[in-house]
Amino acid sequence: MPDFFVLARVVGSDGAFPKWKERLVPLCEVSATEPYSTSYYWGQDVDGEPDTLWGLEGYRHPIGFFIGHPASDVFKREMKKVDDDKLLRHVQGLGSPDYDLHYYDMHYGFLTRPDDKDKDAKDSFVVVVHFWAPEGHRKQLLGTLSAAVDRVEASENSPLITIQSFAVLKECLDVNMASLYIRSVASQTTRIPVYRENGP
Repeated sequence: MPDFFVLARVVGSDGAFPKWKERLVPLCEVSATEPYSTSYYWGQDVDGEPDTLWGLEGYRHPIGFFIGHPASDVFKREMKKVDDDKLLRHVQGLGSPDYDLHYYDMHYGFLTRPDDKDKDAKDSFVVVVHFWAPEGHRKQLLGTLSAAVDRVEASENSPLITIQSFAVLKECLDVNMASLYIRSVASQTTRIPVYRENGP
């Protein structure tokens, strides 16, 4: 079974990001102790919405996200603080439309490279690209994106690795959709956009 991923865009209220950081630290720490958790990346939007968060959470099985993670005392405590401080822009609570979630199987690619000395860097930049294939043609789309993974891996060698993650994600609910998750080393002067959609 492929690893299961949730890609989240969380729209925060004005000025909420400093408090979001306080909430995310213990959530990241507890995720490392959960038996189904494989990865937990969260960061700040740098493409014009500074109070919006982006996260990629990985699990060995969907049960880790839907049952395991929200069952922890840490999760319940931190989510109560989120609601009490009104950190979401429009509606508070786990059912809020301010939580924009996509659910994926890992199709191909990597989140870290064993030869990357900075694979666990906390100041990386991320771009997410959504793709929609014509009806019935997602297999071809996934093949094209997977070929790009191979080209990226072949183009860089340690210690000069700039692409830290390049993952092809297959959406579970939308059978025509796939996404690229790319994490990179970038300077303040070469920021890349956090989000872009290529729609039908």
